[in-house]
Amino acid sequence: MRLVKHLLLLFAAWMMVFSCQRELDFGESIGTLSKDAGNNCFPLIAQGSFKADTALTNNNYIDVPVNVEYPGTFHIYTDTLNGYSFYQSGKISKGPKTIRLIANGQPIKKGRDHFTVHYGHSTCYFDNTVKGLEPAVYTLTGQPDSCKDFLADGSYLTNTSLTASNILLIQVNVSSEGTYAITATTKNNFNFYGEGIFTRTGIQTVVLKGTGKPVKEELTGVTVAAPGTACKCGINVLSDQAGKAVFTFDGSPGNCVNMVFNGNYYANIGMDVTNTLVMRVNVTKVGTYSVATNAANGITFSASGTFITTGPQTITLTASGTPTLSVTTAFVPNTGTVSCNFYLSILPTPPPAVFTLSGAPGNCNPATVSGIFKATKPLGPADMVTVQVNVTTAGVYNISTTTVNGFSFSGKGVFTNTGVQNVKLYANGTPQATQLTNFSFINLNPSCGFLVNVL
Repeated sequence: MRLVKHLLLLFAAWMMVFSCQRELDFGESIGTLSKDAGNNCFPLIAQGSFKADTALTNNNYIDVPVNVEYPGTFHIYTDTLNGYSFYQSGKISKGPKTIRLIANGQPIKKGRDHFTVHYGHSTCYFDNTVKGLEPAVYTLTGQPDSCKDFLADGSYLTNTSLTASNILLIQVNVSSEGTYAITATTKNNFNFYGEGIFTRTGIQTVVLKGTGKPVKEELTGVTVAAPGTACKCGINVLSDQAGKAVFTFDGSPGNCVNMVFNGNYYANIGMDVTNTLVMRVNVTKVGTYSVATNAANGITFSASGTFITTGPQTITLTASGTPTLSVTTAFVPNTGTVSCNFYLSILPTPPPAVFTLSGAPGNCNPATVSGIFKATKPLGPADMVTVQVNVTTAGVYNISTTTVNGFSFSGKGVFTNTGVQNVKLYANGTPQATQLTNFSFINLNPSCGFLVNVL
């Protein structure tokens, strides 16, 4: 009898344990969604910011009220509309509960989306509004002057339609995310356009796609514009490919490398033959070339000629114009194909120099004439006179002679130190007659003179 009692007690204890285990292992819960008479989820308001083309995070969710009749696991979800949905799963106890469904995905377009929430056999509806993106706040780097770090990729030929390879890379500085639309227009029958969304702030590059057909061979000015900001750049349009060289600058398509600036670059002091830029190139096809940079801060660099051999070599670009500001200025030596960019620091305008001409007020001593001076032959960069000066105060100088027999000499620049030194003055014009021509200096007191024999 005692054995039977023990067995009954053991059986009862086992049933209690089994019953508890069954109660803990609920299975799938059963319940209903809270809703009004129109089957609308109630109350339910989506939380977070829902914007088109913006990925959703855990901050985007809906809190769904439910009444659980039988505890257990649950899967509450919506259908997927406009690129996003809501979902949550887990275990739930009996009674009224609120379940947070996290949004997933990225809304595609703005508008009102009509969702259906599912919990077992229970459904209800709610609407959620997706907003359109606000316009971004940004500026074109380099505004309102030359566009900074721009790149015109592809070939630009007269009477040849632009293709997908013709793009313009423009740098912008974004201070507020949002949509953008940037145009780049020319007066040579081709333009560029780009639109999209800035999803982050800071410096970044925008790709503008080209359309149209250039009609003139020239360095075409390009005006890049967006609401409240604009800058300018240039693209060299070539007439054709026949006879044209094919080459690239060292460093393309990034920053130009292996280059040397010659001469001095000061604000408000004009460029002369001493202001040059030597650049390394790699020629893959011989032929003629024409290189011109964008006009920036009042100056440009240009060169033309013929490559007669392939491989690495150098070209010399000559500066022209007068810098207006003491700033770092960006340039792109555009050839109509892929190029590179470089920067030049323009120094502040120094004070006027104080100096005297050696030999004044008599004959300039020494005065060395170089080049060939022949009647009716135009003078070039090799035709010059070198005079000696004694500088007592460093600074800006501008030396020129009288014009005699159809030509004159001049030179300008900056004396960076004091003492005796030589100055090269370059000839301008065309000698008219065969004679021994006597020159003196203007605006210098005392002056000196020198002779040039015209053949």
